[in-house]
Amino acid sequence: MSDDRLAEFWRATEAPGADLAFALALEERIARRRLQFDLAAAVAAALALIAPLAILWPTLSARADALVTSLDAAGPALAAVAVMGGALLWLSQREAEV
Repeated sequence: MSDDRLAEFWRATEAPGADLAFALALEERIARRRLQFDLAAAVAAALALIAPLAILWPTLSARADALVTSLDAAGPALAAVAVMGGALLWLSQREAEV
């Protein structure tokens, strides 16, 4: 066997410098793991926000009834303010268009 053929044979049996399939599989596993951590953090934050609300719900709902009855008299005034605010917003956008 000549040296050229022997060198060609050894080159053909060498491992590639970078295994693309392995790299992509590894990146996918890393991405899945990060997604799991992010999801776990989001669930923990949601539970941390919902738990106090669930604990305090009976007190909050009892006080909400009192708040609603006190706002009954202010309802028409709040509606008028909302309409005027909407009109002012609409007019300010029309001025910007002109």
